[in-house]
Amino acid sequence: MCEGEAKPTPDPENVRAEYQAVVDYHTSIVNTRFTIAGLYVAGIAFLTAAVFSNDTSWPVRAASSFLGFWLTLCLWVLELRSRALFTNLAHRGIEIEHEHFGLVGDDWLKGFFSRQYKEPPGHNYQDPTHVIQRRLIPDRPVLGWAKRPMSERLARFISHSLGLDLLYAGGLVFWYSALLVSLWFLAWSWQ
Repeated sequence: MCEGEAKPTPDPENVRAEYQAVVDYHTSIVNTRFTIAGLYVAGIAFLTAAVFSNDTSWPVRAASSFLGFWLTLCLWVLELRSRALFTNLAHRGIEIEHEHFGLVGDDWLKGFFSRQYKEPPGHNYQDPTHVIQRRLIPDRPVLGWAKRPMSERLARFISHSLGLDLLYAGGLVFWYSALLVSLWFLAWSWQ
């Protein structure tokens, strides 16, 4: 294509098919990250029971603690990569909603992805260096005992990603501590 030529208009059926593929893949990645987290919690509970059993020797406790630490680190890396993938997919979905489905003006936040990510008009979602304020318009959950929704300032930090980060970071601290204690008792028992 030469400079000055208009870009060809994509076939609407192809755009709809791509949008459906983006929605399906995004949903798959989101489901997978929670399945992995659930399996992680179950596996860690099993491993923790083995580590803290009275019959477990200190070398086995140290090795099991290292395994717990390593698995937690690996799964957190997978979580971070999944987060990057579904964010990229969401940005493509937002692009399709605005540029091809015509969700502009008052309809800006009516698309599947636009409603979830709430990126303001004019945000350049194709430029990775263009950063917007964290969750510009956050959903405001209501705590079970509260009468009013959470403050917008605090609600910006309430997310599934934060919950998973806390799960994996807490796991790393726990297993690292268990490893240090196991190694200390192992070294002490050899004296």
